[in-house]
Amino acid sequence: MKNLVIRSGSLRMGGLERVLIEVLQNLDQMKYNISLIIEDNSGDENIFLDEVPKWIDVYFLKPEELIQKTYYHRKRKKNIYNKIMYNILMAKEHSFVTKRTVEVLKEIELKYGDVDVFLDYDWGARRYVEKLKAKKKLVWIHNSVPKLLKKKSKIVRFGKNLMKYDKVVAICDDMKKELEEIYPYLIGKVERVYNPFNFKRILDLSEDKSDLSREDKKLLEDDYIVAVSRLDTVQKDYFTLIKGYKLALEGGIKEKLYIVGDGPDRKEIEELIVENNLEGNIKLLGKRKNPYLWMKNSKLFVHSSKYEGLPTVLIEAMICSKIIISSDCPTGPAEILKGGHAGALFKVGDYNKLGSILENILKDPIQIKNYNKIMEKRVLEFKSDFVIKEYEELINEKSYFNNK
Repeated sequence: MKNLVIRSGSLRMGGLERVLIEVLQNLDQMKYNISLIIEDNSGDENIFLDEVPKWIDVYFLKPEELIQKTYYHRKRKKNIYNKIMYNILMAKEHSFVTKRTVEVLKEIELKYGDVDVFLDYDWGARRYVEKLKAKKKLVWIHNSVPKLLKKKSKIVRFGKNLMKYDKVVAICDDMKKELEEIYPYLIGKVERVYNPFNFKRILDLSEDKSDLSREDKKLLEDDYIVAVSRLDTVQKDYFTLIKGYKLALEGGIKEKLYIVGDGPDRKEIEELIVENNLEGNIKLLGKRKNPYLWMKNSKLFVHSSKYEGLPTVLIEAMICSKIIISSDCPTGPAEILKGGHAGALFKVGDYNKLGSILENILKDPIQIKNYNKIMEKRVLEFKSDFVIKEYEELINEKSYFNNK
């Protein structure tokens, strides 16, 4: 039985966290002793903690008090004192996390023996992974590196950190290609493994109305299209979404736009809605633990991003049998939607095209039928039982143990 350690940043609400839970719930406890290391103890915001299988040991690194103190000064960084305090606390956190991770691995080693595989699920251990004792070290990449890091110096440094791992795992083919183009020295070291999805869980939740308020039930009865994403204007292109939707309204569609999610730029998005006189058409539903019900009852799913990794939410919408309209951003949407055959794509920032697509699809049931036919086959490639086999093959592969 292999001793597997998986680390990640948090168990808060998020796409990466949802995928992590899916992996944990599907790995075979008869094959692995699994320990889960989570960097942030977020208290009540550890939304997914209850979904971690009970047989898995969970270790939190940073206490909630330290996280809150750092966050307090981060929000006030314009003040020189708070900026200094933030930098001090960040350095303290980094030192604390490194030391604590080493200690936790020793505890795990005493309990289960040598760590066979250390799996860094959000690349958060990259700065200190060489200090960790494990036979094999893997890192998962969930986002487009150049879009996320932007600065050339950061991109170069990141590549050097990736060399510390035995394998680098990209979650889509586009991302694998991107990594190998940026870092040619990683060729042969990068693997592609899709994210796994529990179809039954998603479909069951898509029918579950038990937590709905009376107001929610009324909202579900409306004709609407839906977007599900973090309210973050750095990555998510809400300007294009709102402008494109407005053009479709002017073209004659009647459906409302519901946006499920929350985030730091909610106020900015609310102002954008008001500027376009769309208060009666666009509804910000906030954070929902069960977005699938809103997907299932929508006319279609729309997604606008400037960049992605492999956008989990598109696959979840496909499982709910929703036609998807998405920006053709790096990386993932074009791959998921088969280049526009299993759903519609528009160029990043092209709100005119988005408006036109929305209008055409909502008025043409034949287009919906044609997309559905291809989508139903494509989505099967993301089923958990299929993807988990790829995880296990990667974890069990013997050829690159101790290959440094």
